[in-house]
Amino acid sequence: MLTTLRYAIRQLTATPGFTAIAVLIAAIGIGASTAMFSTVHAVVLKPLSLPEPERLVTVYETNLERNVPFFSVSVPNYVDFKARATSFAAMAAVTWHAMNLTGRGDPQLIQVRMVTANFLRTLGVGMAQGRDFTADEDRPNGAKVAIISDGFWRRHFGGRPDILRQTLQLDGDGYAIVGVTAAGLPLPGDIEIAVPMQADVAKEDRLNHELDVFARLAPGVSIATADRELQAIAAHIASSLPAGERGWRTRLVPLVDDIVGESLRRTLLVLLGAVGLLLLVACANLSNLLLVRATARGFDLAVRRALGESRGHAIAQLLVESLVVTALGGALGIMLASWSVEALRTLPIPRVADVAIDPRVLAVAIAATLVSGILAGVGPAIRASQVAPQEALQAQSVRVAPRSRLRDGMIVAQLGLSLTLLVGAALVARSFWGLLRVDPGFSVDHAVTLAMRPSMAAEPFYEAVGARVRALPGVESAGFISTLPLGPGGSTSNNVFAAGPSRLPPGQSIQASWRLVDGGYFDAMRIPLLRGRTFAGLAPEEARRSIVLSAALATALFGDEDPLGRQVDPGGHNRPLRVIGVVGDVRNRRLAAAPMPAFYWSFHRFTYGPMRLVVKSQLPTGQIIAAVRREVRAVDPGAPIFQVWTLEEVRAESLSEERLLLAMLWAFAGVALLLAALGTYGVVAFAVQQRTREFGIRLAIGADGRRVRALVLRQAAGLVAAGGVLGLAGALLAGRGVETLLFGVTPFDLTSYLAATAALALTVLAAAWWPARRASRVNPLIALTGRV
Repeated sequence: MLTTLRYAIRQLTATPGFTAIAVLIAAIGIGASTAMFSTVHAVVLKPLSLPEPERLVTVYETNLERNVPFFSVSVPNYVDFKARATSFAAMAAVTWHAMNLTGRGDPQLIQVRMVTANFLRTLGVGMAQGRDFTADEDRPNGAKVAIISDGFWRRHFGGRPDILRQTLQLDGDGYAIVGVTAAGLPLPGDIEIAVPMQADVAKEDRLNHELDVFARLAPGVSIATADRELQAIAAHIASSLPAGERGWRTRLVPLVDDIVGESLRRTLLVLLGAVGLLLLVACANLSNLLLVRATARGFDLAVRRALGESRGHAIAQLLVESLVVTALGGALGIMLASWSVEALRTLPIPRVADVAIDPRVLAVAIAATLVSGILAGVGPAIRASQVAPQEALQAQSVRVAPRSRLRDGMIVAQLGLSLTLLVGAALVARSFWGLLRVDPGFSVDHAVTLAMRPSMAAEPFYEAVGARVRALPGVESAGFISTLPLGPGGSTSNNVFAAGPSRLPPGQSIQASWRLVDGGYFDAMRIPLLRGRTFAGLAPEEARRSIVLSAALATALFGDEDPLGRQVDPGGHNRPLRVIGVVGDVRNRRLAAAPMPAFYWSFHRFTYGPMRLVVKSQLPTGQIIAAVRREVRAVDPGAPIFQVWTLEEVRAESLSEERLLLAMLWAFAGVALLLAALGTYGVVAFAVQQRTREFGIRLAIGADGRRVRALVLRQAAGLVAAGGVLGLAGALLAGRGVETLLFGVTPFDLTSYLAATAALALTVLAAAWWPARRASRVNPLIALTGRV
């Protein structure tokens, strides 16, 4: 065996060009697949690093009648769920509250998580230092205590050992630090500071959905069983609600699925399938390369067979050479995968910090290397060993058969797989291009946005800052909003009723998202005013009694009737408000999602967390941001300013998942196309070399170079045609896999199929052109004398 291995290494080092190309092909396929599998394994497949993570679920409320598939839970409902359900070992809740952190450098806005006392214990989060919250601390007016994450401790306190004797200044109050969580835990919501919720159930509204609820299933209880029990409890609770508020149910989602998200999961699985196709292309290409090499070594193999070498030993020799190539390619591929993993860790996706080539992923890479080596080598080994010694030893037949069905079949396979990838990439590109052309309902040009939260009374702060910014030279308009369209932060919604005649049945409501805005917001965003007026110029008291509807909500409530002056009840304990205007629809969540009905409250009514200032100006971005900062500091030096972006950046960030899918698919398709071109070139070049005598005869009896070129290119065209049929069939099957990720494009989009087919055909024919050109320039005299 060692002799066979040494001989294989000697043969490979004797042809460094072939060896380098073969190793690179194997490295590309194995490296890309290893990096992608590492990502999918860490983000989608790997269990959470919490005790018994398969028992952890997220509890949602849902109302499909109002197109609300996922919604948070109200405090009274959470209390009832926890008290009455027997399918859970524990249930806990969390909400958030934006608080100003002071006393540690510049003021910062922190999304403080307000949790029930058992929250960390329910998840199984361990403490690196200190203790968890107690039940007494979670009562109304309980002690002001906090637990911080390991990362927050190191960043803000330098990892000082006396951390349990420190306090945090949050909104001017001191919170004693009682614990530090263990490092590296996948906490939902990226918790850095947690404080007791201290909810007063008697004062909470059952219709005020604001909690994220997590539960740990009791031992032996399935999600389906727990879901049925919770559904029954939710139905009983809903039966006591007013008729217009019924229809609410529950939905359980495994915590790991909830953290990752269904859209990202589908994206990564599609990319895993794509990289699997790329690995197959690499295997087919490598196999063809080895087949060409084995065929070219026909004379050497024939001599060894004539001297008594067995066919089995000849096959073993070629397989060992194949395995050496793929082993070297696997080693290089793992290095490429390691570098790729470092780059993938910069992606803004959940659990990305867990992406690594751990021993299990490494084992998969090694297995892929061995399988690739066997698949790539077994065909060429058998084919080459079938050459009869007497045939190969003839002086006129050093080159074996002019055509090989196996060789051509490999080329057709890789062309078909490459075309499947190209079609998928074209579909996603067409979808992404469509998203870029979607009108979000507002203008992103020449606009910057800054988030802020005052340390003083909110209403006078926002009024003063808005007035000062609008007075700045070069500022066209400016306005505040609570949650920016397409920006971070969830969409808050209410049940909206029409007070009086409506197109809805009596007592029926519609779910609508809402935002808090000031009078300058719609102008700053260039959201068109369709009817009436906005809050601009209204006295605070009048603004509190008024409401602005989106076109979709106005139509849903009143049809084609004029809604101005009508009364709308935004649900809860709010009094009906007078409709003063109707504005254009805005895509608040995603560009791919249709605008949902929405309404706008004046910020004079109340404030909810930080607000975002949008400034429209032709001035340079840096200049306008610096000017706005000065005005904010002049009004309230303690107000933190954060998340400073242009609206172009906000729109681009909202497409991050789609951009990831597009970039990765095009990278895989581009590499597959390159491999297909290399494979075609190698096969056609080898065929030209084998048929040199034939081409010499043709040229000697009067054929011109164009006919010879056409003869060679017809062979390549035949391969393209066969590969095209195979690839289009594969694309039709694979199209279903990306259907849910497409926008405005069907999986059978003709333009995408034609463009991908044309790209493949042009690339392959271009690769075949150079061998065809060489065939047309064969010297007949040299070809006929055998010196080629």
